[in-house]
Amino acid sequence: MAGEYEILKYEPNVPGNVITGLLYAILGSLFSYYIIRHKTNWALCLPIGAFASSLGFFLRLAMDPKDISLPLYVAQNILIIVSPCAFLAFNYMLYGRFVTVIDPQFGSNKPHTRMEKSRYSFMPPRIVGRTFVLSDVATFLIQVAAGSIVGNAGTNLSLSNIGNKLFLVGVCAQGISYCLFTVLLSDTLMRLVAAGRRTGMNQPGRSWLGLDRNIAMTLGGLYFSSLFIIIRSIYRVIEFVQDDEYLLNHEVFMFILDAVPLILAIGVWAILWPTVLIDRIAATVQGEAQMYPMGTDNAQLRLPNISSTALNQQYA
Repeated sequence: MAGEYEILKYEPNVPGNVITGLLYAILGSLFSYYIIRHKTNWALCLPIGAFASSLGFFLRLAMDPKDISLPLYVAQNILIIVSPCAFLAFNYMLYGRFVTVIDPQFGSNKPHTRMEKSRYSFMPPRIVGRTFVLSDVATFLIQVAAGSIVGNAGTNLSLSNIGNKLFLVGVCAQGISYCLFTVLLSDTLMRLVAAGRRTGMNQPGRSWLGLDRNIAMTLGGLYFSSLFIIIRSIYRVIEFVQDDEYLLNHEVFMFILDAVPLILAIGVWAILWPTVLIDRIAATVQGEAQMYPMGTDNAQLRLPNISSTALNQQYA
């Protein structure tokens, strides 16, 4: 048959795609439940991304490499490659809310402004999410445009190569943006630890690096998620730059280096739902605030009485 194996060099593995699609669907359903239960509408990007990824893997089951439908190929490719933008957006928005909670002085001055600074972040918390999400949207549009070019290329190899290079630009820009976000996250961690040492709040009975247990779990969740997002980004960059297309032509690598890392990256939030942690942090430190009168050193680390619902109003 003409065109046999020109695009897809393997038969999609049915068990692998079904299991991966189901895992994404389960996570998407669980996140939807959390959002409804805790009224966390800002986190909708997480289940949307999970369901989109799930659909992408289920669509792969309909692909026949000997008689492939180009629109179907492009659709599943875009869903699988582009939908993780939603996972990055979730982490970006979570970071901004987290910094707002841990800084006792944030929001004390009125009127509130988007450019209000926090001593725990070198970027104003209210624009961190917006800045990185805009970057995420830009890379999303680049990758969608690349998919459209590839879809309309047909047998035009030159146009197809342009689309693949545009995909590479989008993936690289996305990876660079997330690496910068990880630097921002690390700066916040160092500032928190340093502040704890100055005020004597880093106690052995506390959690990781002497931080409050829920603060540590939130930071740990962000680091865990970030690690696997970066692994996936590196894989995608290598996939697009290699000349022999070895990774692209062997499905097992997509499962091991794309699907599994991303499932782990968002799966951590199925165990540690962030708004629950934020509410716990607020409640814990509110109790500490009652122990230390205003003007003492330890009052420097007190958190305001703020819940995830109040945070949603601040970011509206």
